Amino acid sequence: MKRDAQRISASFETTDDLLWQAVAGRLPTLGIVTLGRSGRIGPLVELAMAMSVLSDAYTGVTVEPPVFLQITRALREGAVSGAGARDRAGVFPLSRYDSDGGPESLVWDQWAKHAENASVAAGLARGSAAGLMGALGELLDNVLAHSGRPESGIVAYAASDGAFEFVVADAGRGVLASLRENPKFAGLSDSGTALRVAASDGASRHARSLGHGYGIGQLFRALTHDAAELRFRSGDYALRLWGDAPSLTGQVELAQKAWLDGLTISVRCAPNTPGRRP
Repeated sequence: MKRDAQRISASFETTDDLLWQAVAGRLPTLGIVTLGRSGRIGPLVELAMAMSVLSDAYTGVTVEPPVFLQITRALREGAVSGAGARDRAGVFPLSRYDSDGGPESLVWDQWAKHAENASVAAGLARGSAAGLMGALGELLDNVLAHSGRPESGIVAYAASDGAFEFVVADAGRGVLASLRENPKFAGLSDSGTALRVAASDGASRHARSLGHGYGIGQLFRALTHDAAELRFRSGDYALRLWGDAPSLTGQVELAQKAWLDGLTISVRCAPNTPGRRP
């Protein structure tokens, strides 16, 4: 017998549990599940990535936050959203990203500038906002260089009073397979260990001397003076860091999850809130 309809928050915990149920084949037996707002865009990106490969399992899941439609349209149709003067959330599909400086590059430049302005309006200092957007650009470059499927990627942002969040995600080879291409990391045994390595400055599938893998370090430097939460999700693990000036030497949680292809990095910065575990 199916359960009654449920309405729950679209948090990371919820989307993690739904993916476990989907992989196990039990999600359709749960009945109608409606996901409401959680104040986060990161879980919605991960949910959309999971639904894109397990769509039949999620037929009973309804998602209320309007930004979820923006995310799915970016993945399916290459639709850009969130560059309007009053927009507080948006999604840029990397299938539209022009790394050669052609006409499409202007679309990205406009989108990224609006995201930066939205972060300032949310309460970030202009210098912090510029640093975060610089880190976002480096993480985007990592998708292009290392994912193996850059066209599957998206960049998303959401601003609210006192907080700003951005997400860089792809459905590529994932951190473990990418790092194993570097002989130094060929012995990595699982995605959890690989995430810890990837979250250290300068680690990538290339030798450090080639100058790759520094986007994560730039991200940590951009958050030196702010309270933030970071989540790195790849394969069957998620790595979370949180607190004031988050780092691998601070508050860290590594947990096993159901498998999800690629790499998703979610960053939420709340400059006026003391760092604490959510």
